[in-house]
Amino acid sequence: MRPILRKIAKVCVPIAVYILIWQLLSMLVGSRLLLLPSPLDTLRSMWKIVASKSGWLSIGMTIVRILAGFLLGCAVGIGFAVLTSHFRMFAWLLSPLRSLIKTTPITSFALILLVSVISGVVPVIVAMIVVIPMIWQTTEEAIRSRSVPLSEMARIYLSPWKKFRCVTLPQVLPRFFASASTALGFAWKAVITAEILALPKLGIGRQMQFHKIHVEIPELFAWTLLVILLSVLLEYSLKYALRKAGKRYD
Repeated sequence: MRPILRKIAKVCVPIAVYILIWQLLSMLVGSRLLLLPSPLDTLRSMWKIVASKSGWLSIGMTIVRILAGFLLGCAVGIGFAVLTSHFRMFAWLLSPLRSLIKTTPITSFALILLVSVISGVVPVIVAMIVVIPMIWQTTEEAIRSRSVPLSEMARIYLSPWKKFRCVTLPQVLPRFFASASTALGFAWKAVITAEILALPKLGIGRQMQFHKIHVEIPELFAWTLLVILLSVLLEYSLKYALRKAGKRYD
């Protein structure tokens, strides 16, 4: 029982301390509507959000955009990694593109896309663009760092499919899984930022921008807290799924 209680305490005690500090700062500011609402006011606003149909629709659309952008980014990133790790010409041609994507601000991509792309699609494309270089670089490095003797031996004794499944995947997947978890967090930030700029019909970013314009600070804090909780939940779900998938190749 004690190890379980220790684990619970490690999670709950810091959270309780942060909530207490939040409450004290809110009391110091002395205004519910400006600057810093109390934890209780934020929870009330959050309850109104999760109790409304529009709130769930906004949450659902944002999650769909995040997953779509993340999966597309992973697919394109893996494709580029295979090309640049096996063909020098593609490595020479595409490496500057990766550097360009990594150094360009998310806001710039969103504003450029808004000129010709539907507002609801902009967050998906922005998330995909953010994910691509992370998956691309990590996967390429994993492919290049494979054991050459092991690969050569597998090429002689195994069929191409068995070599890929039994030799290549176990060497590449651990680093890919690590980068995928990080990339999902960046996809969250990219989608929310793009939604704030693009203002699609439904989305968390649109709701945050609406409450900011109307100076509804408790609601803005509530949406921000929801984003944090959903991001953590989705990240842990991804890690669980990847851990299950990785056991097949251990």
